[in-house]
Amino acid sequence: MKLGTLLLRNAAIGLSQLEAALRNQVLYGGRLGTNLVELGFIDLELLSSYLAELTGFPIATPTLLDGADKRLLDKLGGDDAHRLRAIPLGYLGEGTSTVAVAMVDPEAAAVDHLTARLASRVTPYVVPELRALYYLERHFGLPRRARFVRSARTAEAEVSDNRRRQQPASGIVMPPAFTLEPRKRRASQAPVPTTQQAVVSYGAACERIDTATHREHISDAFVEYAKGRCDALVVFLIRDGNALGWRGYVAPPGTPATPFEELSLPLGGASSLQSAHDSGQPFVGPPPSAARPVEHQLWRALNANPEPVAVVVIPVAVKQRSVNLIYAHTLGGAPSVTLVNELSDLAKRAQTSYLRLIRQARGS
Repeated sequence: MKLGTLLLRNAAIGLSQLEAALRNQVLYGGRLGTNLVELGFIDLELLSSYLAELTGFPIATPTLLDGADKRLLDKLGGDDAHRLRAIPLGYLGEGTSTVAVAMVDPEAAAVDHLTARLASRVTPYVVPELRALYYLERHFGLPRRARFVRSARTAEAEVSDNRRRQQPASGIVMPPAFTLEPRKRRASQAPVPTTQQAVVSYGAACERIDTATHREHISDAFVEYAKGRCDALVVFLIRDGNALGWRGYVAPPGTPATPFEELSLPLGGASSLQSAHDSGQPFVGPPPSAARPVEHQLWRALNANPEPVAVVVIPVAVKQRSVNLIYAHTLGGAPSVTLVNELSDLAKRAQTSYLRLIRQARGS
């Protein structure tokens, strides 16, 4: 039995709530229980009890997680703990060689790996994804992805916020009229040509998005398309008034200063990201704010040198609400018409694929 079916059978949630959580899971990732908690439909304690009923394993309570055995944590190591989303809790009684391990997904292969790594028998204890990520960060110093740091609000609240952001108190500074003609540049902004060959054709990128069977395939298609066409591209998730990094690309030899999944940029104020988000239309041109605070934060994270003279930001909307922003820049000058048009078309295809994946999730 699946978690959603169990929750419906016990009237813990309604069908419309399950559908909303499945929709969010397609758009933002995470496990179904995570999305139900983030939407406020159930709490972590109720989720834990249903996961225990579903799997037949005991619950890894906060008390057990707080007292996790330091020696076992060190023995497992942060990399394996993060990869398996597993936290050793301690030995089950004095003189026993059986270790209790909190696990998000206590599948047989993961249990076998933990048994070999810890040189002990393993008894899984089930733990919700959100709680596991918190304790992985606490015990191993493994930062949570930005997507899991903020709690999502209800869809109604997000729609209300979108309406308010249509005209911020300070007023939207719209981008100036922009033409894709050659610009004069300062000596410090000499062109930095992108020499890498395109990895995938535009047609292949279209096909990958059109036939995507998982949300990750959509983001991966944008990243592969970017290679050889621009100097940087970031796929952002839109949650709680912020643009959260999901996937990205920086052309070699450059490397990002901040992992893409740790990026979190505000949508308040005037920026190219906010303009694309609020208008629902592509933004092409110099950032609209003279100070460029949001763009400077992003450029530092991407190690953009010299700073771009112009950027392109393409929104991906689902049911008239932006769920992704596709940011790209070319350091040698303004983004080309071809790049803007092809990214815009890929974004429309992503919208169609999201809707298809949501329908499939609801029908499963």
